[in-house]
Amino acid sequence: MRSKWIETLREGLVAGVIGYSATVVLFAIANLLVGRSPFHTAAVLGAALLYGIRDPMQVVVTPAYVLAYNGAHLVVFLALGILGASLARLADRGAQLWYVALFLFIFVSFHLIVTVQVVATSMHPLINDAAIWIAGIFAGLLMVASLIRAHPAIRTSQPW
Repeated sequence: MRSKWIETLREGLVAGVIGYSATVVLFAIANLLVGRSPFHTAAVLGAALLYGIRDPMQVVVTPAYVLAYNGAHLVVFLALGILGASLARLADRGAQLWYVALFLFIFVSFHLIVTVQVVATSMHPLINDAAIWIAGIFAGLLMVASLIRAHPAIRTSQPW
């Protein structure tokens, strides 16, 4: 029992790091393409979410904003990865549970993305809603791919 929990934890941490890394790289590239610092998005979201700054003109890329947001961002992705790994382990028990696991993962992911959008509403001139959704969906797909790879039973008992 303990070894299954440790394996689930390991799978979840790997999936979380994959999702976190995907969003970091995606936003860094997007920022560079428009001529901004690769840390611009992290600074804007860090200022809005963790420091309560609501005026986009007050945001400057500083280590405090970037590190605070990235730390919180990493913790959320690790938690999501562990949740996803737990749900993947549940889905291993039978095809009917696959639907429950998928629903819960989508439900939690959707609410996290919406939360970021709502809290960062005042920063809309600096952050595009579509970019948040694209990054979230991209990260989620990579995390799911990682978990499906770790759970071959899910591939063989696909309900579709």
